[in-house]
Amino acid sequence: MKMSLLVFLPLASILGSAVRVESKQDRAIARTQAPTLQPLVRLLAEIDDPAVQLDVLRGMYEALQGRRGVRAPEGWSGVYRKLAASQNAEIREKVLQLSVLFGDPQALAALRRTAEDVRADVSARRNALQTLVEKRPDDLLPLLQKLLDDRDMRGSALRGLAVYGDPQTPSLILERYGKYTDAEKLDAVATLASRPAYALALLDAMEKGRVPRRDLSAFTARQLLAFNDKRLSERLTKVWGSIRPPSAEKTQLLARYKPLVMPDALKKADRKHGRSLFSRTCASCHTLFGEGGKIGPDLTGSQRANPEYLLTKLLDPSAVVARDYQMTVVTTKSGRVVSGLVKAENDKTLTLQTQNEIVRFDKTDIEDRQKSQQSMMPDGLLTPLSASELRDLIAYLSGSGQVPLPIAPSDKAK
Repeated sequence: MKMSLLVFLPLASILGSAVRVESKQDRAIARTQAPTLQPLVRLLAEIDDPAVQLDVLRGMYEALQGRRGVRAPEGWSGVYRKLAASQNAEIREKVLQLSVLFGDPQALAALRRTAEDVRADVSARRNALQTLVEKRPDDLLPLLQKLLDDRDMRGSALRGLAVYGDPQTPSLILERYGKYTDAEKLDAVATLASRPAYALALLDAMEKGRVPRRDLSAFTARQLLAFNDKRLSERLTKVWGSIRPPSAEKTQLLARYKPLVMPDALKKADRKHGRSLFSRTCASCHTLFGEGGKIGPDLTGSQRANPEYLLTKLLDPSAVVARDYQMTVVTTKSGRVVSGLVKAENDKTLTLQTQNEIVRFDKTDIEDRQKSQQSMMPDGLLTPLSASELRDLIAYLSGSGQVPLPIAPSDKAK
């Protein structure tokens, strides 16, 4: 703890804030509220303690993520030369990333070389590409498209492509779709759902069987409706199905599905298959039995023992929505639409947590922002599921303990 105070108290005093050093979140907030970078640059020029240097660089980088067009503070070039020669790899990486955010063309070129270098550390390559995406240089698009064929970088490239509107991107993503992992398919669909022209290409591929209908989640389907594009909405209904308003036909749907979750029906359920469905449908947001995402509430301690209650929540997730789980829809000036939960905000940037990534926006890039009264958990979750799949999912959700995943056909053959 003594080292932690030595590292963080100088930063707090420079920011001119009464900061109580308790948690990473407290420290990040203090850094984000910094009125100027100049005192931090002077500190970096004077000190030689790597721990303090790294803390200051991390704070600066966190505060500036998502921002574009930031000018380099006075004295930064000298600090860059000093810290670029550090023996600490993270210090070298952070000072390079900051120089990119400040628009240094040499730093941009260096990060580009790292992102392309198949011999470089994978984590360093991904961090380099993420920083380039944050900066959004004009010549980055061809690199992102090229990296679709790089197994280590494909997921990062798929997410980065959502930033750019380019007519070639949908076909480049879709022609490789069958080779993607499940996580990469989630990234691919999220990017293809970010612009109307991309989404139409996705629905065309779905209609032709190149993309399974179930790969388009109800959450993503709802985002497509947020474009308010009549042609797109009609195609979605034809190819995928409809997302009904929470109150419409709720009683009829409950009556139709209720027999599937009665005790006698659940005795026939395959909970292993239900776990597989949970991984595909729910795990990106929810944790159950210690596995899954942290976006929505942990389901392990909820009212899972009541299958009928679970069915009601799946049919009408927006009936009662806590403020922290109300969805925000952001439209950028370039036409990109992103839906998610607000995780952080200051006067310069907005940070959203989506199903598959954290997205940071410079507020000058935002065209429109709407907070929905709906839950991030969408209606229509049951639309892609067959009757037996719904039964298996409810059985898994309401069960008392974890079960193994089903054995894949390829594993059975070994």
